[in-house]
Amino acid sequence: MLRDVLTLGDKIDIKRLDRNGEPAQNARTYVSQLVDFVDYDVIHIATPIMNSALIILNIGENYKLCFYTSKGLYRCNCVVLNNYKENNTVIAAVRITSNLEKYQRRQYYRLECILDIDYHVITKEEEKLNRKLKAEDFQNNEERNECRKRLAQLENEWLSGTIIDISGGGARFNSEVQHNKEDKIQIKLDLSVGNGKCQMIIGTEVVSSGRVINKISVYEHRVEFKEISKKDREELIKYIFEQERRRRKYDKN
Repeated sequence: MLRDVLTLGDKIDIKRLDRNGEPAQNARTYVSQLVDFVDYDVIHIATPIMNSALIILNIGENYKLCFYTSKGLYRCNCVVLNNYKENNTVIAAVRITSNLEKYQRRQYYRLECILDIDYHVITKEEEKLNRKLKAEDFQNNEERNECRKRLAQLENEWLSGTIIDISGGGARFNSEVQHNKEDKIQIKLDLSVGNGKCQMIIGTEVVSSGRVINKISVYEHRVEFKEISKKDREELIKYIFEQERRRRKYDKN
């Protein structure tokens, strides 16, 4: 079951549990990742790091694990069996003590980053022309051609922005143009994933938009992904986790 859902390198949130199996009061959430499968119910995870210090998990204590996978967010409980050192990395061996459950509400890990993007605002006029073209609501070919010509002009209008954080479900980006809540925006992403590159255009909806404090003519927008293929979402999540692993490796060095 674990190998069917989890993948080596998956990010993990860790939180200590109390004697009743509930999150301990004032317990912090630490970040780790899956290192190895040992047995059907035993895995190795990286010891969390916070403020450049190792957070050693206490042997015999119970923790809640939340796995960020390409299939969504899964969680389970575990007990710490042992801690050991391998290649200058401290590893914790833990035994899974509950079923691996998927959250009903999809959640995604958010990556802080700087990504230059092009984006396109879908105007009311563009939506109207698309509906007209789809319905073939024209009196003659000349009217149809004029519609296509105008639509091509609108679809060719792209703006520049910079993503400052992104997840599998949405993004936050800055630009020099203010937008309105519920505006529909297409974001063009060029990403390096694995050994290759991919480009994706994602349909989004603006959740909020406002001026950035102490910055003239800069606006911050939060958008939710509304139109994204399963393949593109999986590639995006893979990219996010790759970037996070690189950062963890850099922090350790």
